[in-house]
Amino acid sequence: MTASEHLIDFARIDTLFRHLGLSLDAAECHGALCGLLCATDAVKGSAWVNQVLAGRLDLPEKEAPPVQNGAGGEDHTLLLILYKDTAGQLDDPEFGFSLLLPDDDQPLPQRVEALSHWCQGFLLGLGLGGIQDQSGLPGDSHEVMRDFVEISRLSPGEGGDGNDDVTAFAEVVEYVRMAV
Repeated sequence: MTASEHLIDFARIDTLFRHLGLSLDAAECHGALCGLLCATDAVKGSAWVNQVLAGRLDLPEKEAPPVQNGAGGEDHTLLLILYKDTAGQLDDPEFGFSLLLPDDDQPLPQRVEALSHWCQGFLLGLGLGGIQDQSGLPGDSHEVMRDFVEISRLSPGEGGDGNDDVTAFAEVVEYVRMAV
């Protein structure tokens, strides 16, 4: 386990966002970061972190000084590690990418809601990164984006805690992971 794997988990990032009073959650933010990184190489780590700490997900135009909203250096460092770890995972030729979602020990409705938010964030990130017309994407990408739209519409009440529901959820998460 690397240092970044130990630091980066859903609960820690989500707690940070709630502590800072940010309107986004960890899943949505990670999805948006992934969408941005997939759409453009213009995303710079420190500038992205500053945008997130300012409560924004849009693509920063330039490196900016850290925001002063009560976020400390540790918060900035944690989000910078998230950025670097995510960028590295997306570039991993061994498909080591994983979505930032609640742990498997959390109730399934909470995980379904987080996956919905993750997909919403991913689609937002693609749009902010300049991909406005998904019909022009190569191969099956257009169909995948339609699937992501449907997944983003899931509500927390969908899915119980039965084995079939847990298995189906795991299959959808794996589909999203591989599609990204």
